[in-house]
Amino acid sequence: MKLILKNKTERISLPNQQVDERDTMFARMVRKLKTKPYDHYYSTNPSLKKKDDHIRNLPPLLHPTGKYYDSDCSERAKQLFDSIESIFIDNKIVDKYVKLFTNDISTTKVLKKIAIELGSVAVGCTYLEEKFIYSHKGRFDYNYGNKIILNHQNVIVFLVEMDHTRMQSAPKASTIFESAKQYYEAALISKTLEAIILKLGYEAIAHYDAHYDLILPPVAVQAGLGELGRNNILIADKYGSRVPIGAVTTNLPLEYDNPISVGADRFCDLCKKCAINCPTKALSINGKSSVRGIEKWTTNVENCYSLWRKYGTDCGICMAVCPFSHRNNWFHNLIRKVVKFLPIFNKILLFFDDLLYGKKWRIK
Repeated sequence: MKLILKNKTERISLPNQQVDERDTMFARMVRKLKTKPYDHYYSTNPSLKKKDDHIRNLPPLLHPTGKYYDSDCSERAKQLFDSIESIFIDNKIVDKYVKLFTNDISTTKVLKKIAIELGSVAVGCTYLEEKFIYSHKGRFDYNYGNKIILNHQNVIVFLVEMDHTRMQSAPKASTIFESAKQYYEAALISKTLEAIILKLGYEAIAHYDAHYDLILPPVAVQAGLGELGRNNILIADKYGSRVPIGAVTTNLPLEYDNPISVGADRFCDLCKKCAINCPTKALSINGKSSVRGIEKWTTNVENCYSLWRKYGTDCGICMAVCPFSHRNNWFHNLIRKVVKFLPIFNKILLFFDDLLYGKKWRIK
C-alpha cells in the first residue's frame, strides 16, 4: 500500500496481526488474584505470571509511598483520572456545534474546527485499518476477552498538548498531574465529538484513556500527525512527545489526511537521548527490530512500568528530554524545519542541543 508523504511517496508498513488488549501492560496490571480473568490470563501466559505479580505488589501509581508522591499534585491527578469515568456532555453545547454543519462547508473541516475550538492542537482524519484495532477487550473484568467488532470505516484523531514547564520537572508528581489533566481533556473532546456525530445521525465511538478499542499512535501517524520516535511515542510537529492522543471512530464520511515526515525517524536514529536517560534502560539504544512485521525500536514495558510504580508517577523523562519536545516557538520551529528538510545538519543540531540543554537529564 502506498501513501503520500510530504515531498515523497513511501511505503507505509502495516502490522501482520492485531494486538490483544489483554496483553498490554495496563491490562495485565488490573488483573486481580482469585478472579476468573486472572486465572485465565496466566494459565495461557504462564511465563508472565512471576514478573507481573512482582510489579503488582509494588505500590500503585499515586500512592503516598511513591518516591515522588506530592499530596497536592498526586491527589489532584487521582481526582482527574477518576473524573474521566463520569464525564457529562451538555446537550446545549452539542446542539450549538451541530448548527455549524451545512451543505456549503466540508463536514471534515467543520469537525476539525470544532476539535481545535474544544482544545486540541492538531487534528487529522484517516481510514480505520483493521490491524490497528485490538482483537479482544482486556482493560476491565466485566468485558474481559470479548472480541472487538468495530465496523467503522473512518477515524478522526486529535492531539492535546502537555505543558512544557510541568514536563520539565519529570519524573516528579507535577508530570502525572499534567498527564491526568490532558488525558481528561482528550476524553472530554472525544466524547463531545462522539455526541456531535451521533446527533448528525451517524455512528460514533469515542476512544480515550482506559477506553481504547484501537492503538492510537500508529493511527495518528497514518492521519498525518507525526512519526513514532525511539521512545515508541508519537512525535508531533511543534510539540514533540508532549501530546496525548484521542480519537473517534465513525461511519461518517471524512476526507483523509496523508502521513507526513517531521524528520523524527532519521533524528532518533542519531539522537538516542531518551534511551540514554531512561532510568531502567527500557528503551532500545540499538537499531530497530521486527515487531509484528514492522521495523521499530522496542520498549521493555515491564522495566518501564515497574519504575512508574516505584516513582508513583508516569515518569515522563523520555518525553521531556526529547529535542522535539522543546517549546513551541519561532526558534525551535525553525530548528524543526531544518531537521525535517535538511537532515545533513542533524549531527550539528544534536551537538548544540547537548550544549544548550545537556546530554543528561536534569530535573528542572
